[in-house]
Amino acid sequence: MLPHTSTTRLAEVMAAVRREVPLLVVLSFLLNLLLLVASIYMLQVYDRVLSSGSLDTLLWLTLIAIFAIVIYGALEQARRVVLSRAAAWLDCELNVPMLRRAMEVRLAGKEGRAGTRDVADLRNFYAGDAVLAFLDMPWSVIFLAFIWALHPALGVVATAGAVVLMGLALANDALTRDRQKRVAAVTKSHQENAMRYVDAGETIAPLGMAQAVFDRWRRRQAEVVAEQQVLADRTTTILSISRSLRLILQIAILAVGAYFVLLGEITAGAMIAGSIVMGRALAPIERATGAWRAFVAARGAHANLKELFAGRSGDPGDRVSLPRPKGWLAFENVVYLPPGSQEPILNAVSFAIQPGENCAVVGPSGAGKSTLCRLAVGAWKPIKGHVRLDAADVFDWDPEDLGPHIGYLPQQVELLPGTVAQNIARFGEVDSSALIRAAQIAGVHELILSLPDGYETEITLHSQRISLGQRQRLGLARALYGDPAFVVLDEPNANMDEAGDRALIEVLTTLKQGRTTVLIVTHRASVLKCADKVLALHNGIVAGFGPREQMVRQVQPAGSTAARPLQALRPEEPSQVLGGENRLSAGE
Repeated sequence: MLPHTSTTRLAEVMAAVRREVPLLVVLSFLLNLLLLVASIYMLQVYDRVLSSGSLDTLLWLTLIAIFAIVIYGALEQARRVVLSRAAAWLDCELNVPMLRRAMEVRLAGKEGRAGTRDVADLRNFYAGDAVLAFLDMPWSVIFLAFIWALHPALGVVATAGAVVLMGLALANDALTRDRQKRVAAVTKSHQENAMRYVDAGETIAPLGMAQAVFDRWRRRQAEVVAEQQVLADRTTTILSISRSLRLILQIAILAVGAYFVLLGEITAGAMIAGSIVMGRALAPIERATGAWRAFVAARGAHANLKELFAGRSGDPGDRVSLPRPKGWLAFENVVYLPPGSQEPILNAVSFAIQPGENCAVVGPSGAGKSTLCRLAVGAWKPIKGHVRLDAADVFDWDPEDLGPHIGYLPQQVELLPGTVAQNIARFGEVDSSALIRAAQIAGVHELILSLPDGYETEITLHSQRISLGQRQRLGLARALYGDPAFVVLDEPNANMDEAGDRALIEVLTTLKQGRTTVLIVTHRASVLKCADKVLALHNGIVAGFGPREQMVRQVQPAGSTAARPLQALRPEEPSQVLGGENRLSAGE
């Protein structure tokens, strides 16, 4: 497994594959030499055996030819094995790093063009016949030299044919290169859209959108197919011309050979051998024309992967492993601006919570609460400022080291294909005691036991067995697995019933007793009662921060017994501006 996913490592993988080239070149040289055996055998039979009538000569020529062909078969097998294993190794080395880097790019809010299809294109290129065609093509010179040795006139015919076929191959590249890139990009996007429509079936079908959506998709598909057809027509036309030309050249070299046989300058065996060898000389060039599409796809795939891995520097394996955090969290003048946007979601956010404290984050929709959670766990990176956990920037931690020490329940809970136990245990080695402890703290142990296979119940992509509320509680158990030191909960009871609310209160109480730092987004007063501090956000800036009792008093008008909800806070209101006792000091 690769230690990192930098562009340098991509270059190392490709360099490792290319290190097989010298061996392949040697094998290709020997193979193409051995391809002359059939022609030489025929030449000797015509010129020696038939004229002399020697059966001994025929026997030994036949045995030598068979032995050479057996060697040819063994070398061809070796060449294909080298290529297939190199292709399989490349696939194993790049797939996981590609997925990891694609996830990083996605979390950074950017669009990455590379995907598993690109790795597959590279693998198919090296494992298929395309590479063999390009390896054999340079050795066509050997065959042409052999034909020239038979007679210069035959050499002229064969060389002229090779030049014309090479020109057709270059014309094919010039006519199809740009269109090939466009078609590949459009096809990939169209396939992704089709899968999104399938995943959104529960919304599309009930709203009567299916016909309109599929009509739109069909129109786009027709455009894609038309582009593909134009590309296929051009390539097929050039291939047809190439094949027709090769047959014409076969006839031409036989005609020229027959002419010189009649003049007595060459033998009939030389005429037949020249025809066969020219077919061998032109075949790799013709195959290269057909293989050009695979080459273009592989070249585009390599460019996509290089672009995907670009910008990644450093090796996580070289980072110092920091100790388990105690849970001290601080935002220092954090600004987050989404890619392509001019307005920051969070602007100059600063606050700190001590180990073991429970901090509730409140505010209206769009205030930046979920963004704050993603920044706190290191899923997103601010463009300015620092998010520190135990004084270390969360981005200085190796995610594989930090992950076991934090718990995160996002607003949209994603359970991955696998068993319930694997999902809660984060797909690592399942510790049964830690698994059951997390499920019991989350109040979901009995619910799991009621599932058809308990903890071994399979969760599929479109599983209908588990409701949204149950998914949220399972996600909570996953967040608590391994007794993390810092837990971030983004509206953990949004889909829960009263029993789920009570279970959440018990979770927060247990976490407080265990001195676990908790950052929780909530709008419910029952959860707010468990908080030590409250952070109020409005339009991406801090509207208020302080102890819960103090924040509640700030939003309660004088002489009133009813308090406004904390999410109503606005920083421009004088009563909401925190005084000196509430401001963050350098040590907080």
